[in-house]
Amino acid sequence: MPLSPLLFAAALVAVQAPADPEEKAVLAAAQAFFDGLQAADPAALRAASLPNIAMMALSPKPDGSVEVRRFAFEDSFGKGIKPGLREWMWSPTVVRRGPLATVTAPYEITRDGKTLHCGVDIFTLAKADGAWKVAGLSWTAEPDACPELRKR
Repeated sequence: MPLSPLLFAAALVAVQAPADPEEKAVLAAAQAFFDGLQAADPAALRAASLPNIAMMALSPKPDGSVEVRRFAFEDSFGKGIKPGLREWMWSPTVVRRGPLATVTAPYEITRDGKTLHCGVDIFTLAKADGAWKVAGLSWTAEPDACPELRKR
């Protein structure tokens, strides 16, 4: 019997939870961003982020090339979010040096329980005023990559 995505993610987090409190805080900041997305709450997303974060999405095109879209937070999530989105990551890798950190992980995003795509998220975070905040977010949006990425 396959695990539900939520149970699968919880099992991975339980196994791979970092011991370092700063790494836990970095992952919690990335999760706060996901939580704001799921709640369709731009204010929660802003609270998890520094002002005016840069975002970049890379998507494969049918001809084999890649579409690169760069935009500011306010141009997408700041104007409101349609409810029903849920995104989660697994097997995150945290790299941290002082007040700078990155989180890289495969992810899946669904709307109303239907998979939209999978890919790799790269969060850049900064510790400002004692709290980790998302400073930038880049991702691949790969509709056919879910089976491969779920194996990681």
